[in-house]
Amino acid sequence: MPTTISLDEAGALQGPLGIIVHSIEGSIYRVSVVVEGRELRLLERDGKTFQRRSVTHVRDALRDCAIASMVLRQQSAYDEMIGQSPRADCNTLEVPLAVEPDQI
Repeated sequence: MPTTISLDEAGALQGPLGIIVHSIEGSIYRVSVVVEGRELRLLERDGKTFQRRSVTHVRDALRDCAIASMVLRQQSAYDEMIGQSPRADCNTLEVPLAVEPDQI
């Protein structure tokens, strides 16, 4: 089963997509596309991991895709930073994002 999807393949999908924007350290954002309940890592046309410097740049690049929902996901290493043992459940924050900037 594939674990990735290209930008062209995502744009060609008929149904509306769920988009997960992963906030990586600093201002680096990578994207997963939810297809049939599975998270697929989005790739550029050249096969490299899709990566942008802002959520606005992510929206611009995905303009041709039919997007149903978009969330920002950030995982925190806070527990480890303050010396606590890692939790069994992950320390993840998800925040809904507007698909179009004027929906804010």
